[in-house]
Amino acid sequence: MLFYSIASVIISIILIAFGVVTLKTKKKILFSVLTFIHAAFILGFGILGFFLLGTEYEPIPLLSLLAFSLTYIIIILVLYKKEPKTK
Repeated sequence: MLFYSIASVIISIILIAFGVVTLKTKKKILFSVLTFIHAAFILGFGILGFFLLGTEYEPIPLLSLLAFSLTYIIIILVLYKKEPKTK
């Protein structure tokens, strides 16, 4: 469980950077805001996982990280479409 907590903190930092780059280069405001929200939730539950190590509530952060990852994958598939190239 410690691995997942550390990995979620690293992934949330990467998501924040990805959201900033997407906002500046592609001007996709909705996608960037949803990226920041998911990064905040992933970061929060990753930090919560550190405090719940060895308790009976240890699987809760892991399941929530799985849920947020799945919803973010759906958001990427729906909102982050490539624009067709114009000639």
